[in-house]
Amino acid sequence: MRTLSRAYQPGDEAQINRLYLSLTGRDRTPAEFAWEWLDTWAGRGSMNLLFDLDREEGDQLVAQYSLIPTPLSVLGHVMLAGKTENCMSHPDVRGTGLYSAHERECFEREKERYSFFFTTAGQVAGGAVRRVRTKLGYVAFDDWANYTLWLDEGALHEDVLSILMSRRAGLRRAAPALSVLLTGLMWRYGVVRRPRSCRHRVVARRPEDAPLDEIAGLWDRNRRLYGVSVERNVAYLRWRVNEDPHVDHEYLVMRGDDGLLGYAVTFVQGDDLHLVDIIVDGARKDLFACMLAALVERGRELGCARIKCLTLRRSALLPGRLRSAGFVDASSLAPHTLFRKPPPRQFLVYIPDALRGEEEITDNAAWYITALVMEGLPRT
Repeated sequence: MRTLSRAYQPGDEAQINRLYLSLTGRDRTPAEFAWEWLDTWAGRGSMNLLFDLDREEGDQLVAQYSLIPTPLSVLGHVMLAGKTENCMSHPDVRGTGLYSAHERECFEREKERYSFFFTTAGQVAGGAVRRVRTKLGYVAFDDWANYTLWLDEGALHEDVLSILMSRRAGLRRAAPALSVLLTGLMWRYGVVRRPRSCRHRVVARRPEDAPLDEIAGLWDRNRRLYGVSVERNVAYLRWRVNEDPHVDHEYLVMRGDDGLLGYAVTFVQGDDLHLVDIIVDGARKDLFACMLAALVERGRELGCARIKCLTLRRSALLPGRLRSAGFVDASSLAPHTLFRKPPPRQFLVYIPDALRGEEEITDNAAWYITALVMEGLPRT
């Protein structure tokens, strides 16, 4: 096998998208590829390609190690992180060690550009991703939690019944009666804890009308309070939210007498309102409650049955605020986790050597991660 390792060159997208389609079943358009990899907020992403020159021309790509540049605020200091995405190998070379050697070589080189590295799906390919990256120094840092607030009792009952019916035969027989009981308890929990109203003015804005400069200013004043999180600068928000070709986002903007107090980013998929990001001034509990109350009102206006928010399970700030508003970690109730040992952690992080002794950085509770770090595709 004659191999060639090099960075992306214009025209490589044909083979990249061909391999991507064969592995994921998603037929990515040229515009979607350009948004994700060529025209990011920080220029071109990192695409390290490996070709087998003995294969047929046009089908020579056998491995890709790639990183999306992501601005990270680390206790108030801005650093550049590389988010692993679309790292893939052709089925013909799996088990040969070719991909892991390719990633190891490219990873060392990419340290010149990035300080942090992170992976959002460490269980891909039966955990092979996790095994490769832990050898490089990544830490299996945390699990994803999908917090959900049901706005419709019927939808809650359907979800609970579906979970119970997926279990072993003995539980399935009791599922109809048990689902009624659990639904009643969970519905009352949500109703009691759900914030009732917002005393501040909250307005829905289309992306092109969102006050990005003010949002970035709000973030500048508060970034230290949010520990380790995404840096919400204008360029990143415009690219990640406004220009996302996959879904149409909406901003919720909260104002008080002295200006912007908070913002949220959402999108609707089916019956679900997805909360992509939320920030409030001072990280105050009352302002979080106010913004979440406005989110409930907006969800009802849009006819949604659920509000969903993806975050890390062991972080302190956002999960605490969501639970106070009646949200439940629905991922802990999912069919593949209920009554079973939790799977290995999905969120993997490489922390630079100079910061590994910093307790605030290595403490899960100090991280504030939302779906703003994700690829932008609709949720499944």
